[in-house]
Amino acid sequence: MKLIYQEERQRIKQLRKQIRDLILKELTTEINPYWFISFHYTYNKTNEDEILRDVADLKNKIRRIAYKNRDRTIRGAGLFPYPKVLFFNEQSHLGTGQYHTHMIIERMPAILNTQAGMENLFRKELPAKIKSLSKWKSVDIQRISCEDEDLKRLSSYLGKQTTTNYISLDYINSSTEDTSERYNK
Repeated sequence: MKLIYQEERQRIKQLRKQIRDLILKELTTEINPYWFISFHYTYNKTNEDEILRDVADLKNKIRRIAYKNRDRTIRGAGLFPYPKVLFFNEQSHLGTGQYHTHMIIERMPAILNTQAGMENLFRKELPAKIKSLSKWKSVDIQRISCEDEDLKRLSSYLGKQTTTNYISLDYINSSTEDTSERYNK
């Protein structure tokens, strides 16, 4: 029995390392991380499929808001690149099964790309448009330091809930490819 437990712990440890390395690769080669945002959902959001739908809705709303706030004074500047984003859906460590999401997103349009602009977006604008976002729980918005050690710590933090049964990286809603051509034709 002890051997089985040790083997399982070893598999989890190896899986966490692989996820941590994957996240670090994404942060250093595929995305230019700018903001780290953590937010909560309304009470009783414990179904993973619901969370995936809510995150997809949030991503679409952020894209619309970013596109609406782009710099229109630049004529002929080409297609508008949507910010690349990574989502991580985690369950509460208190055992309630309640989800919250961590999000890493690239630089937003200048009018939104300030601490005050992002706080307004995530504390007022988005909760008014997305019913599943909590209006009373905290939203944490931080600028990301792109130093190697900081990105390693961030990737380790984001992979902490990885087990053989659950990976918090939302590979369905995360987008690290250039989507400007697909959405702006």
